[in-house]
Amino acid sequence: MRIFSSKSIYTSDAARAEYERETGGVVTASPPKSRLHLRPRDWLILGLIAAALCLLMLGGAYLVSNRTTIFPGVNVNGTKLSGMETAQATATARLAGWDGSDRAVLTVLLPGENSMTVRSGVAGWSQSARAAAEAAMDYGRRSNLLGNLFAYLRSGLFGYNVATDLGDEIDADALHEQVNETVRQVNLDLSGGNLELDEEAQLLRVTKGAELLLADPDEVYRKTLTALENHKDIADCVTKTDSDAEIKEIDLQQLHDQICGDPVNAYFDTETMEIADARSGVQFDVSEAQRLWDEAGVGDVVEIPCVVTPAAFQKDDASLFRDLLAVKSTPLGGSSWNRVNNVTLAASKIHDVVLYPGQSFSYNETVGQRTAEAGFRTAAAYADGEVVQELGGGICQVSSTLYWCAMTANLKILERTNHMFSVGYIEPGMDATVSWGAPDFRFENNRTFPVAIVAYVQNGMLTVEIWGTNVDGSYAKIDYYVNGKTVTTYRHVFDAWGTELSSEVEAVSTYRSH
Repeated sequence: MRIFSSKSIYTSDAARAEYERETGGVVTASPPKSRLHLRPRDWLILGLIAAALCLLMLGGAYLVSNRTTIFPGVNVNGTKLSGMETAQATATARLAGWDGSDRAVLTVLLPGENSMTVRSGVAGWSQSARAAAEAAMDYGRRSNLLGNLFAYLRSGLFGYNVATDLGDEIDADALHEQVNETVRQVNLDLSGGNLELDEEAQLLRVTKGAELLLADPDEVYRKTLTALENHKDIADCVTKTDSDAEIKEIDLQQLHDQICGDPVNAYFDTETMEIADARSGVQFDVSEAQRLWDEAGVGDVVEIPCVVTPAAFQKDDASLFRDLLAVKSTPLGGSSWNRVNNVTLAASKIHDVVLYPGQSFSYNETVGQRTAEAGFRTAAAYADGEVVQELGGGICQVSSTLYWCAMTANLKILERTNHMFSVGYIEPGMDATVSWGAPDFRFENNRTFPVAIVAYVQNGMLTVEIWGTNVDGSYAKIDYYVNGKTVTTYRHVFDAWGTELSSEVEAVSTYRSH
C-alpha cells in the first residue's frame, strides 16, 4: 500500500523509487512548520484591549488619588485610621492616646520583673493627633497617579503605619537620664532583695539571687535606643544568670519580724506636717516560706502566701477637719452687756485654734490676762464664795462650754476645776472655772489628726465646735449622776455601730449651797 502526500515533495522519479526501496513502499510527507500570522483585524483587537487596560488603570489611579478618606490598611501604631476623614481620624488617634508628649511608646523589660516606660516626648514622638491624622490622609497622595495607585494597593495588602513618618529626633539626654535613674533604682531594689507585697493577690514576692540580676545602664540604653529607632513597643533587657551562682541567703524569720504586724491607719505626721500612708497588716508562715525559697532557682520570683489585712482608714480617705466631733450651745439670756462682751471676746480668742496630735491647750495662755487694755469689762463673777464684779466676768461660760466639747470629742482632759457653786448655763458637772494664774482649764489632742476649735456668739447663744478627722467613726457621750451636792460625770465611748467600747468616770464635782 502506498500513501502519497497530496503534493509531491520529491524532485524526481528516481529519488522517489530510491525512497520506496528503503521504506518498503510507504511514503510519508512532513508538514511544513507553522507560523503565526496575525491579520490586521487581530492587531486592532489587541490594541483595543491594551488601551482599555491602560484607561482602567488610569481611571483607578485617578479615583484613588481623589479619595476623600484615608487609604485601606493605614494606621498609627496599630490604631486603624483607614476609611476615615481627617476629623474622625484625629478624634480616633486622640482617644488612642496619641496627643501630647506623655503617652507610652515603649516598654523596657528589666531584671526582677521590673519595667520602664518610655514616653513619646523622650522618644521624639511629640506630634499631635491632628498631625497623625494628616499624615495618614497624605499617605499615597504625594506621587503621580500610578504611584498613588501602587501605594493604595500596597497599604491595602500589607498595611502602613504612618508613625514612621512622624518621628522627631530622639532626646538622647532625657533618655540617658531616665535609663540611668531607673536602672539605679532597680539595682538598688534588687540588691536589697526586691521585696514586693501584693495585697490583692495576698502574696509576698522576693526574687532569689536578686543581687545577681543587676542591669548595666549602658546596655539598657543601647537596647532601648535600638527599639525606638526600629519602632518597637517592647525592649527586653532582662539579664540572664548562672543557675549555679552563689546567692545571698535570706533570713525569713528576720523578714517576718520586720514586716509582719497589725494594720496601721493613715495618720497625721507631726514631723512632716502631712498625712502619712496607712500600712496593711501582714502575716505569713515562716516554715512554708523557707520551703518555697529552698525549692526556687536563681532568678526565680518566690511567691510566699500571706494574709494581708488592709487598714480601715486610708490616706485617700483622710481629710483634715472634715468631721464635726462636738458642738455645744449655751444661753446668754439675762447676761449684762459687759458680760456678753467678755464672753464674745473670749470666744474670739479660742476661735480657729488648731491643735496637732499630742499638742495641749491652755485656756489661760490662749485667752490671756483679762485686762481693760485687752478689751475685757467688769461683770459678775464668783470669787471666794461670793458674787463680785471683776474684769472678765463671764468667761467661765466659754471654758465650760469648751470643756463639754472636749469630753464629747473624746479628747484627754489634763486640768479642770469645777465652780464653788453650780452654774445655770450648763448641766451639773460640766463646768470648768478659770482664773488668771489658777485654776486653768487644759486638755490634749490625743487623736491621730489635728483638731480645730470654732467659737462664736450669735442670737443670744454661745456656740463652741470642735472639728477633726474621725478615723473609725467612734464617738463619746457624756452623762452625769447627782448625789446631793456631788455630781459624778461619766464618759461613754461607742464604736461606729453603737457598741459601747468603754465607760469611765470623767470627774467628781462637789458644790456648795448658795
